[in-house]
Amino acid sequence: KQPPAGFYDFKGTPVCSGGHKMYYWGYYKGVNKFRCPHVCGKVDCIHGTKWCSNSNYGRVTKTRPKENPRYISTPHRDSRTWRKIYNKRTSVERTFSRLKEHLNLENLTVMGTKKVKTHLLLSSISLIAARIAAEKIKLQNQVLAA
Repeated sequence: KQPPAGFYDFKGTPVCSGGHKMYYWGYYKGVNKFRCPHVCGKVDCIHGTKWCSNSNYGRVTKTRPKENPRYISTPHRDSRTWRKIYNKRTSVERTFSRLKEHLNLENLTVMGTKKVKTHLLLSSISLIAARIAAEKIKLQNQVLAA
């Protein structure tokens, strides 16, 4: 009945004894909570709810990121909160890429902290100015098309 200890899928989601991914039920006090997917109505398990647990609430599995932080994350990898955070991370990485490659921050020819900070500030200003100009052109094209 019990899955082997540490039986998770690729994203760190526990797998029930029926072989289904357990349903993420939230995070509270440093613990990710997962419930039986059959009880939550996500899958139709051929074994029913009595296979995993005698409770009407269904089997509950809790994972603690402190035990294995590289594999179990907070928030959980399949959750909406994790996707929002990950989207922010990728946008920041795209910005850093533009600054390094297109605005030449990777190959600085100046030395000294003040000069490097000035170069970084000017590169950031030019990146923002280019973005504003692109948005204005896009807005003008939309007005002309309408």
